[in-house]
Amino acid sequence: MTEGKEKKQGLLSPLRYPGGKRKLAAYIAEAIQKNDLHPRLFVEPFAGGASISLYLLEQGLVDQIALGEKDELVVAFWKTVFYDHEWLVEQIEMINPTLDLWIKFRQSEPQTDREKALKCLFLNRTSFSGILNHTAGPLGGRKQTSQYPINCRFYSQTIINRIKNLAALADRVRFIQGGDWEETTSRAKKEGFKEREVFFYFDPPFYLKAERLYRYWFNNDSHQYLHDQMSKMNSYYILSYDAAQPIIEMYCSNGSEANRVEILYSVTSSDKRKTEELIISNLPFLPTK
Repeated sequence: MTEGKEKKQGLLSPLRYPGGKRKLAAYIAEAIQKNDLHPRLFVEPFAGGASISLYLLEQGLVDQIALGEKDELVVAFWKTVFYDHEWLVEQIEMINPTLDLWIKFRQSEPQTDREKALKCLFLNRTSFSGILNHTAGPLGGRKQTSQYPINCRFYSQTIINRIKNLAALADRVRFIQGGDWEETTSRAKKEGFKEREVFFYFDPPFYLKAERLYRYWFNNDSHQYLHDQMSKMNSYYILSYDAAQPIIEMYCSNGSEANRVEILYSVTSSDKRKTEELIISNLPFLPTK
């Protein structure tokens, strides 16, 4: 297959992630600089594609990163990228994506981190919108009649290059934590840093249509619980959401709490639609919209 053409953009995630936040990277970088911060540890408890952490690490705005994720396939992927990448690269070199192989990976029940990592990457690069949820079908459809076949996003050399670039930074990855977001925040607080030396970026599952996008998502009680815990955060943080009305109302009713709420508008380069991004933070200053 023909490799995708990729401009030099620095560290990029090998994963195509639903709701990926790469477009917010510059905004969060500006927020950190605007508040004259240089976090010794930047923590993403909902890591997903980890685009924000990778961007800030490359820009030299943070010293180390820590990734947390509930989906065990994604956890295994990041562990393998940073600590066992040579094996993963060898597997990618041998893969020729087909519908039969997609079905085999979809039905597989991997037991080791290596097997989970490979399933994560293969399905992410060959399923619609990178969705790992069982609701997602293969790129090109079951009949492979689309102009975008199953291998159209599986650029082997590009993926390998990204993985190798990331593996070289393994010493700047403090830890990779499986489990829910509280396990990641709890571990980060025990790493020996002062509270204001640690910065958290929370990117929870979308409020709307989350059950179609992720293998794990929040119910209303989970969204409310995350909101309630934010008021107890002493470290600086930014929280981003899809701008669903129940979430806007939840965070705009904080009374005298320190949270600041902003709604950002962005236009995606691919389809020119305007999207809304809800930003909640306890930072003294946020970038101008």
